[in-house]
Amino acid sequence: MTARTPTIYHLIGKPGVGKYTVGSELVRLTGARFVDSHSIANVIFNLIDPDGLTPLPDGIWSRVGQVRAAVLDTIIHLSPPHLSFVFTNYLRGEDASEDAILEELVAIAQTRKSTYVPVLLSCKTAELVARIVSEDRRARMKLIDPIEGARLNDHVPQFEPNHPNTLRLDVTHIPPAETAQAIIDWREQLENPPVKSAQFP
Repeated sequence: MTARTPTIYHLIGKPGVGKYTVGSELVRLTGARFVDSHSIANVIFNLIDPDGLTPLPDGIWSRVGQVRAAVLDTIIHLSPPHLSFVFTNYLRGEDASEDAILEELVAIAQTRKSTYVPVLLSCKTAELVARIVSEDRRARMKLIDPIEGARLNDHVPQFEPNHPNTLRLDVTHIPPAETAQAIIDWREQLENPPVKSAQFP
């Protein structure tokens, strides 16, 4: 069952946690449009041939930002109002400036009269390392260094969305389709809160 009003789902988590896989399932179940962070970044990454191990060249992120700005502008001004979207991001908890990314999507949701649903995905390091070396990630030009993945998971603070609609899920042992369904259920609960029964002394 999909939400009755348009939704902006925002999947946040460390590299390798499964944002793309869960997002793909969420798109399959809801019909939302996928705005995976690498679908934006790879427009630029494809021009430099990254290997997932070597640091990216200086100036790359400003160019990715230009592509992202065009995508968001299209969503605001051209996308039909009934559409829902699934965004994915790795946001560093140690970088306060990344709050702006969340705030930007909140503002877009308000402009589109959509509900913003941030979902914080986490995963135990051993499982994350096993996921991060997959050939599928290499093909999508993602980080595939297990040492760096473990460092990010263990030593970089987790980003904490400051929003009342936030759902937190540890997906270490939860299949992607089940995770996506949990997100949909949470979205439905936000739209239709359970009615509290009357309390009698």
